[in-house]
Amino acid sequence: MLEHIRVLEDKLYKIELDDWIKNEVFTWEWWILLCFFVLPWVLWWRLAKREAYVEAFLFGILVLFITTILDIIGLRFNFWEYPTVLLPVLPKGFPFDFSMVPVAYMFIYQYTKTWKAFSLLLLVMALLYAFVGEPFCLWTDLVAYDKWHLLNSFIYYLIIGIFIRYFLLKMVAYQNSSG
Repeated sequence: MLEHIRVLEDKLYKIELDDWIKNEVFTWEWWILLCFFVLPWVLWWRLAKREAYVEAFLFGILVLFITTILDIIGLRFNFWEYPTVLLPVLPKGFPFDFSMVPVAYMFIYQYTKTWKAFSLLLLVMALLYAFVGEPFCLWTDLVAYDKWHLLNSFIYYLIIGIFIRYFLLKMVAYQNSSG
């Protein structure tokens, strides 16, 4: 049974790769995805404050990890699909999960010191991403929603930001108290 599944997965990958070569790579949608991946990291490299770099980077890695896992689950349950991918060997939501989303959170974390400031910027980011960015991605066919709604994304952005900041601040406090 496992061998049969592996053979089917290989066939599916070859079909996806062929489609990517013929219909996706170097299209305007593909170039947008490339920009979505590269530009946030360029901005981070140029604008990040060096004194809190590692802590903010850890925040982003935690966001990246959770976002990627949830994206894989969402794809598996057909909540959404990515009609165009950056590279077929990468996770389908790669530019979003590995760049757009974590880097935004990293900036918010790094440039706010209080829960009030963090929450305000998080709210602005969640509103912009859920009700401006995602509709743009839907309109440009970078993502297609089946069983997902923009309000779900808004709530997700808020919960992830609050949870990870709380967790990371507890870790930092623990580290500082045991030393």
